[in-house]
Amino acid sequence: MGRYLTSTLNYATTNVVTGVSVTAVANNRVICTAGSITVTLPATAVSGDTVQIIDVGGNAGSANITVARNGHEIQNAADNLVIDINNAAPILVYTGVTYGWVIAGS
Repeated sequence: MGRYLTSTLNYATTNVVTGVSVTAVANNRVICTAGSITVTLPATAVSGDTVQIIDVGGNAGSANITVARNGHEIQNAADNLVIDINNAAPILVYTGVTYGWVIAGS
């Protein structure tokens, strides 16, 4: 009768391991091995699309990772997202044109 959390997702993710700037596609998990790179979000996002950016190298604190919005808002703002915390792993979900990409977890 209890409630629980599950890690079972209803979509497939694709891992992209990179140390250079990259353009993500829907449901990518971008694993960044270096800092000072840009991850560009998809230009043609559909509500429910996700992109996760993982600072696996622990470099973002001194060599920021920029998440380029590519025409959509992030957190209801027309600004890029800057990841500046080592080992951060934000998950962005596209919610539609009103709010754009929102940070749904890490």
